[in-house]
Amino acid sequence: MAEGFFRHHVEEAGVEIAVASAGVGAISGCPPSENSQIVMKELDIDITDQRSQQLTPSMVEEFSHIVGMAQSHIDVIRAHFPSSIGKTFVLRELLDNDSPDIDIPDPIGGTLEEYRASRDLIKEAMPSLFNSLLSGNIG
Repeated sequence: MAEGFFRHHVEEAGVEIAVASAGVGAISGCPPSENSQIVMKELDIDITDQRSQQLTPSMVEEFSHIVGMAQSHIDVIRAHFPSSIGKTFVLRELLDNDSPDIDIPDPIGGTLEEYRASRDLIKEAMPSLFNSLLSGNIG
């Protein structure tokens, strides 16, 4: 869902930013879950063509920023790829608020309401990520 939102922001702004999504435990080539597709389609964002992929050392080298949905994701990435330490962030840590809970729950296998709740947390944080990247205020 985060990749879909970020691609949407990039396209609307007409800027060129490479966008990819990958996970340390991902099975490559899988489409987004049906519930992910449904809740994103509710916001007129089509993610049906996205495919999962495993995070690789070359991706870590290539990309300037790596954004995770939860601190545990970032911790695993940093443990597997020590060179990522200066460029890994939790998405919601970029929000201008004092909430100590920055993790976005993984709704995998959950209800549509759980997917909507995660989607909305991602959606809320996307403008901060996008603006931070464009202004150079991240990393």
